Amino acid sequence: MRATNAAPGAMLAMLSVLVFNGACSHNSATEPSNTTTTTTTTTAAAPTISESFTGTLTVGGFKFYTFNIAANGTVNVTLNSVAGTGVPSTVQVGLGIGQPSGIDCAATTTVTTGAAFAKPQTTGVFGPGLFCVRISDVGNLFAPAAFNITIAHP
Repeated sequence: MRATNAAPGAMLAMLSVLVFNGACSHNSATEPSNTTTTTTTTTAAAPTISESFTGTLTVGGFKFYTFNIAANGTVNVTLNSVAGTGVPSTVQVGLGIGQPSGIDCAATTTVTTGAAFAKPQTTGVFGPGLFCVRISDVGNLFAPAAFNITIAHP
């Protein structure tokens, strides 16, 4: 008797499994996908503003200049000149782009360069915000040096 009563229950269970599997069946090779992928591209704005940063760099010292970027874009920094009594025309200094940090500029992009190097000497793409350019002696100055830097940004 038990075998007779168990059969309808087993058949019901099997039927439920078949219905469930049929409802969940998915053949990705023949059915179109309902997934949509969206790609967002942020375009870097070209520099439209040019600022000049001049000063005197002391032996072992540094200077920085802050500027504001209104839109995501390219920043180009050009060291136009480094000169002074006892300062050779081939002198190299540190030049960086970063964000102000207390009484310094925390440069995230830094190069050692001279005024005779290809221009701009450093460049990068940055988002909106307050940024800075830092010039520093990398151990090559034996006397104070006057410098001129151009910062081009959006």
